[in-house]
Amino acid sequence: MGAARHVVHALTRAFVAVPCGEPLAGEMSRRLDALPGLAPVRWTPPDTWHLTLQFLGDWPADRLDALREGLSEPAGPAPFVLRPSGLGGFPDLRRPRVLFLQFAGAEPLLEMALGVRRATAQAWAEGPQDTRPVHPHLTLARVRDPLEEWQVKRLQDIDLDNLPNLSVDHFCLMASTLGPGGARHRELAGFALRKKGE
Repeated sequence: MGAARHVVHALTRAFVAVPCGEPLAGEMSRRLDALPGLAPVRWTPPDTWHLTLQFLGDWPADRLDALREGLSEPAGPAPFVLRPSGLGGFPDLRRPRVLFLQFAGAEPLLEMALGVRRATAQAWAEGPQDTRPVHPHLTLARVRDPLEEWQVKRLQDIDLDNLPNLSVDHFCLMASTLGPGGARHRELAGFALRKKGE
């Protein structure tokens, strides 16, 4: 009797997100570059900045094909604008492990996230996707060690006045590959937001 054959299906670590546009990413990056060194803080590369609508985990290719079709249906409102509203930290700014930019006017983004979750559930109801509530934010940095008080003060003093708004006119299905230098992101598909009647 021949040996059993095992078919290995390649998996893609994926997520759905709104990318951070160049006007906001460029200006925010310039302001962070002006900061003195903060050794415990590891800033994330601006070209990876995004607002996650749903983390999907590892998906096989055929499930991603079905998801692409589902996401091509309207998953939210017409194009809209998000306004930067301040620096946040998880669990808080006094002892952060993650630093992020918060936004005002995020209700349309939450509506988009609901549309994305309907599509992922239809494509793979039992899949590994995250179903926790969405808290819109743009991750700027991860913090390795506890910060001293002067370092916390330096972060709280970051100038966030008059930052460009984030114009949201599309979202993306992304692949994430983990490596020694951190995660690398690759766009698998993009989906334009459309006005009613289009």
